[in-house]
Amino acid sequence: MGGHAGNHAAAGLDASSTKPPAGASSPEKGIASVESGANTAGNGGDGHFYGGIIHASLLIYEPINISISVGYGSVALANQSNNLNVDQSALQMVGVGGHGGNDNIAAGGSTGTFLDSGVIASGDNSAGNGGSGYFSGAIVDAPVVIYHPINIALASSGGTAHASQSNTVDIDQSATQVAGVGGSGGHGNVAAGGSVITLDPNWGSSVFDVQTGGSQAGNGGDGMFYGELIHTSFVVYNPINIAVAGYGSSAYAVQINDVSVDQSAVQIAGIGGHGGNDNAAAGGHANLLSHHLWGGSDTIATGSNSAGNGGNGYFAGSLVDVSVAIYAPINIAIAGPHSTAVADQVNNVHIDQSTTQIAGVGGDGGYGNLALGGDAAHLLSDLHLVA
Repeated sequence: MGGHAGNHAAAGLDASSTKPPAGASSPEKGIASVESGANTAGNGGDGHFYGGIIHASLLIYEPINISISVGYGSVALANQSNNLNVDQSALQMVGVGGHGGNDNIAAGGSTGTFLDSGVIASGDNSAGNGGSGYFSGAIVDAPVVIYHPINIALASSGGTAHASQSNTVDIDQSATQVAGVGGSGGHGNVAAGGSVITLDPNWGSSVFDVQTGGSQAGNGGDGMFYGELIHTSFVVYNPINIAVAGYGSSAYAVQINDVSVDQSAVQIAGIGGHGGNDNAAAGGHANLLSHHLWGGSDTIATGSNSAGNGGNGYFAGSLVDVSVAIYAPINIAIAGPHSTAVADQVNNVHIDQSTTQIAGVGGDGGYGNLALGGDAAHLLSDLHLVA
């Protein structure tokens, strides 16, 4: 899981290169490249996960209570009271990119040169962007609960059998599974390319590539998910209460059940982070001047800036939520002729098998963002491309 970013400032140092003219007719040897960009500030880290997370819980709870009285006029009593709380909930988060920070600045330094240069790059800066989340594998949560209390009271002829069972059960099998989610972009960030000035007062200049754009600020990270999320819950709840009395006797069977089963699931996968607000991404200014109009520049790029964009959501796989709850209480009272048999059963049951599944959703764009291309001024003879 990528970490969240704080407040930072990163800036490239200003770069300058000068060479006095040796003559008006021949240029001096240039430099290969001038780079003052590619600065980062306050960006959230990427989250990568490859493998599987498995949470498999199994609980078997089966109390048995039996009371048997043998003999004429005897009494058999069986009382059972159970308070059961089972928590098999799971929170599984993998491959989540960190959120971008706020109020960060990443700026390329200004560049000035009097020499030939192959590449001048002061752009490609980033500030406050959310990290991307990558997930490849499977998350499995499969809790199982078997709850089967038995209460039996038997009395011989002329006796009294009383079986009482009270169950209060709370079973939590809820699951939250999050995988492959990009972090949200921060707010109030600035990413700007530095200004570039190349000046040739006497002998001509040649710049192959000038790059001051490609800056990003406050963009949401992409969310990528490849695999499957599985949440499988299985509950068997089958209380049994039996009271049997002989001839001329009384049998009482009382059963009270308060049951709450939560098998809800929230599954989120392949979600792009939201873009931030009030961010600015701007390309730096580019000025190329030549006294003799035989030098040239192949490319001047000050655009391709982005700010406050929502991240893309990618999902390939399946979301599976299978919840099964079997609730079958049994209450039996048996009495012979001229006797009394009473069977009372009270059930208060709440079962939540709701599921929220979200996958492959792009993040929302932010508000109040600026993405500006820098100004380009070129006074050379063979301009090939201005972008």
